[in-house]
Amino acid sequence: MDRTQFDPDVVRQLGRIDIIARVIVSGVRRGLHRSRRRGFSSEFSDFNPYTPGDDLRLLDWRLYARTDRLFVKRFEAETNVELMLLLDASASMAWRWQDTISKLEYAANLLAAFACLHMRQQDQVGLLVHDATSLHHLPPRCRRAQLEAIFSALDELSPGNASTFPILVDSLARLRRHRGIVIACSDLEEEEDSLRAALRELAGTGNEIILFHLLDEAETTLPFEDATHLRDSETGATIPVSVQQFRDQYAESLQRFRQSWQDECEQCGILYMPVHTAMNYVDVIIEMVEKRNI
Repeated sequence: MDRTQFDPDVVRQLGRIDIIARVIVSGVRRGLHRSRRRGFSSEFSDFNPYTPGDDLRLLDWRLYARTDRLFVKRFEAETNVELMLLLDASASMAWRWQDTISKLEYAANLLAAFACLHMRQQDQVGLLVHDATSLHHLPPRCRRAQLEAIFSALDELSPGNASTFPILVDSLARLRRHRGIVIACSDLEEEEDSLRAALRELAGTGNEIILFHLLDEAETTLPFEDATHLRDSETGATIPVSVQQFRDQYAESLQRFRQSWQDECEQCGILYMPVHTAMNYVDVIIEMVEKRNI
């Protein structure tokens, strides 16, 4: 399978988000089939003694270290999974470098693909996002009309000036009535203390949380050779800067920021997935599935 067909700048040429989602899903399903995964929503169930021919990737080495015997992990498909999609639509998410895909568009396509994947498994899927014009709250359902409503909401987002993402996370923690999966996409450029507290509260509800930390590829490399000022996309504030002198300092700061979120998520039992907007959608989703199954 040629994975380049699922690169963001290739996929976006398809135009409609429903088509984009289904194309990504087709790639994910083929990728999971080739990797012998037992399904996107599989969860760990039990161990079986190893027999020749079993998938070596399913060997549990920790159990082997304790027992000196080989066992493979056994998975079974979940039923009636409730998935909630949570999206940050603040101004910083709309930023893009030159003609590349924005963080918001990338996240919308990614979440649309997750919605399509889970709907195909008869799971209930919902959406919560607040953009510049309105609050889009679609409680989890498993209907064809629900998938179309999710596509429509994700396709018509207008990024807002002020971030309401921490408030959305906090609200979701209070709204959740059933345990399930929450997939959240954000660049984490919010009121950091409030967002961390809200995520801790949401994690305490017993939901499985997957947090995609979105960055534009340019935010990781700073290809701004002639820039003299940097502007905060959330507040509009500007600071003078020499990019050559700033680049190394920025890279260290970004690494510390990512590591702090990694540590925070590990403490809360949240799966942290750093992603930039040039990354192949299929690779990102399959990597997430593999990390869930470890």
